[in-house]
Amino acid sequence: MNFFLTITFLFFLVPVFARADMVITADGSRLTGKLLGIEKGIIKLETSYAGNLNIDQREVTSFTTEEEVLFRVSGGETFAGKPEAVGEKGIRIQSGGAFHEVNIKDVERALPLSGKDPGGALEEFREAGLRRKWHFSGGVDLLGKKGNSEDFSIGGNLEAKLKGEHDVLALSAEYENREKDGSKTADRAAGGVSYEVFRRDAIGWYIRSKIERDTITSVNLRATSAGGLSYRWINDKDHTLVARLGPGYRYTSYESNKADESSMTLDLGLAHYYRVNDFLSIKSDITYVPGLSSSGNDRLVQDSALVFPIAGNRQWKIRMGIRNEFESEPAVSENLDTTYYTRIIYSWD
Repeated sequence: MNFFLTITFLFFLVPVFARADMVITADGSRLTGKLLGIEKGIIKLETSYAGNLNIDQREVTSFTTEEEVLFRVSGGETFAGKPEAVGEKGIRIQSGGAFHEVNIKDVERALPLSGKDPGGALEEFREAGLRRKWHFSGGVDLLGKKGNSEDFSIGGNLEAKLKGEHDVLALSAEYENREKDGSKTADRAAGGVSYEVFRRDAIGWYIRSKIERDTITSVNLRATSAGGLSYRWINDKDHTLVARLGPGYRYTSYESNKADESSMTLDLGLAHYYRVNDFLSIKSDITYVPGLSSSGNDRLVQDSALVFPIAGNRQWKIRMGIRNEFESEPAVSENLDTTYYTRIIYSWD
């Protein structure tokens, strides 16, 4: 009889321990209890042996829980899932059909989806995750040289993005002016707007419009508009690859004797982002716009860059890149224009 009672007691007791959440710290400690949430750099754990613990998030390498948890990570992205340890300081969360690998330090807030919701915190969290939020960045590159030759260049860009749970509205402006020995080698200005929506995990749609002027290539005004389907080949926090395809329209007026151009086009794009580690990211954007009229003027623009944070600061970064612009029927002699640049970027919300 005693043996039967012991087995019954263990049968009910073991699942209780199995369901315990665990927080693992940098010194190897394993703290068990019930995860209450993460907020303002503190992981809150309810324990039976030491009451409620407030654990510095910077000292935590990973944590696990059997409950569904609602996460908000850097950049405002929000998703729900069960976390599991991966790597030295990361967790992997399955949300629907997608997996998100997240560094512990990038978790801005987390709340279990089950249990009590004091003060409506969980509902407020959900609503905050659905709200759109503005993100801004500005960059400038400046170069001067005097001696055997005199060089001067200045360039910059501004970008504003309104991000929601499923969509992004982006506004951009850029300027470039370069001189060598008193002669202009670059004089370009551009502005654009785009909107992209992903209602499903991989498939979405987009529209975009851009106007630009480039006196060196004799372009007085070029206006391009397009829209179509987007497809996310890769959709992780540290690695994304998006392909775009749709019809478009382009109008170009020239300062030279070349006749103005107006034609339907195709719009093909590829956007790639990969964060190698905390100190290096790779970004690349390729846009190919072939003309469908008799002129057949095709344009290809490729911009690839390495991005480094300055002294570990996420707001200040250095971007080193190369930009190639190709036209099959330009108004000037050269088909390909290549620019190398180094830009200091500041980002804020």
